[in-house]
Amino acid sequence: MVSVTFEGLPLDIKPGQTVLAACEAAGIFLESSCRSGVCQTCLVQAVEGPVPEIAQAGLSPALATQGYLMSCMCVPAAPMKIIRQGQARQRVEVAVQSIGRLSSSVVRLRLEPLSPFSYRAGQFLGLVAPGGLIRSYSLASLPERDSFLELHIRLIPGGRMSDFIEKQLEIGDRLYVQGPSGTCCYDGISPDQHIVLAGTGTGLAPLWAIAQDALSRDHKAPIRLYHGALNASGLYLVDDLVRLARENPTFTYTHCIRDGDDTTSGDLAEAVTHAGTELTKTDYFLCGDPDLVRRMKRSLFLSGIRLDRIRSDAFVPAAAG
Repeated sequence: MVSVTFEGLPLDIKPGQTVLAACEAAGIFLESSCRSGVCQTCLVQAVEGPVPEIAQAGLSPALATQGYLMSCMCVPAAPMKIIRQGQARQRVEVAVQSIGRLSSSVVRLRLEPLSPFSYRAGQFLGLVAPGGLIRSYSLASLPERDSFLELHIRLIPGGRMSDFIEKQLEIGDRLYVQGPSGTCCYDGISPDQHIVLAGTGTGLAPLWAIAQDALSRDHKAPIRLYHGALNASGLYLVDDLVRLARENPTFTYTHCIRDGDDTTSGDLAEAVTHAGTELTKTDYFLCGDPDLVRRMKRSLFLSGIRLDRIRSDAFVPAAAG
């Protein structure tokens, strides 16, 4: 049995068991959400021992160098000493500024940070409800422009956070947010690079922020945004996106309705792969349904796009319960 301690407490690690599962079995509470190595909610820090490579996949080099790891993905292969994460991410109290509908199933939640909260357009954060319930949501706001944090939240029937937001949350209530996480940001993109933004559902939130961020920085090359949905009811922000395209000649907006019967219908992955851009001069941002994100990445890679030109955040549903 591998010897692992969490803040000095020995953990009983079963073969193939993750650090997160072992902590929970030992009665140690660690915040977690997707349990799939995507949201980075369950970060802890290894102060001794080797970290499995998969437990740091997607982390920034700075975090990886400091020994931070995702406990949901860490199956120890050698002795380790692990502690809770330090100040790698912020935890800030926020006040609910507004709650509104963007569609029949999507809520726009605007939160006022009660102390400074630093982030980059397109990143995501953890929303912490009373009782410690936490879910990850992408930011649709711009840090240089907006005084609030804007989240687009799809209401899931029976979902704990969805029920809380729909039935209990009121303007003026206090919550906490933590983060940010994610690398789907405009940073590092040349103004002469073509940009393709593609997503489904509330995957539009970070793409909306990235597009505006790029335009605010006087991006020169074309920016194409594709939003996919099963049917027309899955679309939102249509008027705002049409207006943005009208006001900015380099920006275009296309929606792909899978079950539609008009000229905008079609498969999102196919539309993105044949976006009509110069392949060697294009950066891609993919957000939303994890299966579709994987399919788009594979299709782009097989079309000759280098993986380092593709940034993605897959929206993995939280574990039940």
